[in-house]
Amino acid sequence: MKEIKLFDYQEDMKERIEKAFESHQSVMVQMPTGTGKTILLAEVVKSEKLKGKNPDGEKSEKLKVKNPCVWIVVHRRELVEQIKEPIAKQLDS
Repeated sequence: MKEIKLFDYQEDMKERIEKAFESHQSVMVQMPTGTGKTILLAEVVKSEKLKGKNPDGEKSEKLKVKNPCVWIVVHRRELVEQIKEPIAKQLDS
């Protein structure tokens, strides 16, 4: 899969999210329609997933969060279905 390059405002939000996780266990992000929330979410999850691995690719015991999980809160079930595939593709790359 082609590597995705985040827009400047997405990179800024990603940095803000990572900084928030330094002092909070939960972080909520809200962005307008069409700003690439799904791609941003996938990049943040991918980044955190990589942080949980040793350089040799094996799972590390040193995770920032004990039981990491992602909640996607939307007002329509169809939106969750729309989000599943792009996130899965991004995480596989």
